Amino acid sequence: MRTKTIVSFACALGMAGASKAIAQPATYDNGAAASIDEATRAINELNAETTVKARETRRTRSGKTSVSAPPPPPRAALPSFAAPCNLNGNTQFFEIPYIGFCGAVHGSLTGFIGKDFATQDLAFTTQRLPTERLGWGGNSLYASLPMLYYWVNPLVRNTTSGAYTGTYSMVNFLGFRNTDLGTISVFVNAGLFARTEKNYNGEYRLTLNQINGHYWRGATDQAWVQLGGLRVGLQPSLFSFSRTGYTFMPGYASYLSTPAISYTHRIERLNLLPSLLPGLGASVSLSAEDPTLRRYPDGVLSRYPSSWGIPDFVGQLRVGTPSFVLHASAASHEIRDVSANAYNSFAPKNSTMGWAAQLAGEYRWKWSQLLGDLGGNMYGKVMVSATASQGALAYLGIPYMSIDYIASSYGAISRTSGQSFMGSYEHLWTPYFKTSITGAAFQTYMGSSPEMLSAFGFFMPMGFNTQVNGQRVIGNAEYWAGDGWALGLEGGWTWSQAKGQYIGGAGRTASVDFPNVLTYLRKAF
Repeated sequence: MRTKTIVSFACALGMAGASKAIAQPATYDNGAAASIDEATRAINELNAETTVKARETRRTRSGKTSVSAPPPPPRAALPSFAAPCNLNGNTQFFEIPYIGFCGAVHGSLTGFIGKDFATQDLAFTTQRLPTERLGWGGNSLYASLPMLYYWVNPLVRNTTSGAYTGTYSMVNFLGFRNTDLGTISVFVNAGLFARTEKNYNGEYRLTLNQINGHYWRGATDQAWVQLGGLRVGLQPSLFSFSRTGYTFMPGYASYLSTPAISYTHRIERLNLLPSLLPGLGASVSLSAEDPTLRRYPDGVLSRYPSSWGIPDFVGQLRVGTPSFVLHASAASHEIRDVSANAYNSFAPKNSTMGWAAQLAGEYRWKWSQLLGDLGGNMYGKVMVSATASQGALAYLGIPYMSIDYIASSYGAISRTSGQSFMGSYEHLWTPYFKTSITGAAFQTYMGSSPEMLSAFGFFMPMGFNTQVNGQRVIGNAEYWAGDGWALGLEGGWTWSQAKGQYIGGAGRTASVDFPNVLTYLRKAF
């Protein structure tokens, strides 16, 4: 299944990780993200310092300390202001007059052009078959029994007959102020995200990114306020690990910004096996997030109410050192169906809970540590993630090829299950050139319980089970020309397949595959 390229920004800031990044060239990460990551680590250290100061102040006021009390053990040097907004020699911040905040502005301008070589694609249609059900006027025909069909759509070639072009231009603002209660941080990330595409008539049009039909929301990736570990606003979901791979085009992994309230507790030093794992730290986080962005309905076999309902509750645990981080997350997702009742007023509006869980990790190294002089100044890093879900498929980070659940004609809910996997490797050959590769796969299983299809005295059982799977491989090469300029070239191949099982026999297997290429030019500031 073809998907639009969705790029998430300020990924480093979303990694409320447990450790500092390994010392590597500044160009190892995208320029703006790297500088934001550096600022974030400084803010985390300031939070630790102000937390200690606040604790000591409270103890002094409560009379629990005295002149004769022994002095606390010396702590390692913490960040300090050598001059207004000059944090440990970091001069990227400027002082904002009158309000006492320090701020920094970063961003990038990116233009891209690509070609999708798909000439056909998988298509899905859902329907409720008419069956006899008891109504107010006795037995009558109702559209109630769920059914799903799939086929290969050849009209896609009209939408891919030419190249597409687009841009994402983003600006980040990060501001903070140190207080006795902790560091107050403000972050906003917004921009213009647009591309051209063709309709089925072969006509070009310019599309702007939208979320829930709103352009302003599509242009705003993050906007939040944080005090200590408490963060409120539009922010990266705690379920997400970091990114969808090191390539420009994404792998199958979830990275989503959502309205949320979250709290993170950081443990700077675990002191477990310090000789083997120096600098080991951890973080534990909880959040309540917008559930509407995690809904995959079709409107016929599954339909959510328009209201929020219960928020998605997400928990996250991270453990890491300067060279690696391990991530575990889990989420609950409320399912409230109104589709069965919409076609048959006698069907109840049932509800249940879906869930998702993820394990992920990233490891970074310098090749000379493994190969000696042969490694030179080359660096490597690898990222993997594995996700499983039942009734909450948006957490898999997959195309819209399956739905969260199927509601029977009587309102019973059958949750769809699925899994996704993503692995990505990036190799820094020189301070100016890197290559990366991303591989990803997913599978989903959706179906309905067998029901009796009855009409005009004829009866036969009917139901379906459909498996959908996909794979993707992407390769990338990027060259840094200096002064924030970067030129990238990328190519990939995508495979998708659907196979159904119906009572009375198996359906045909429908499969498609296609390559695509893309090049981009980026200027970071």
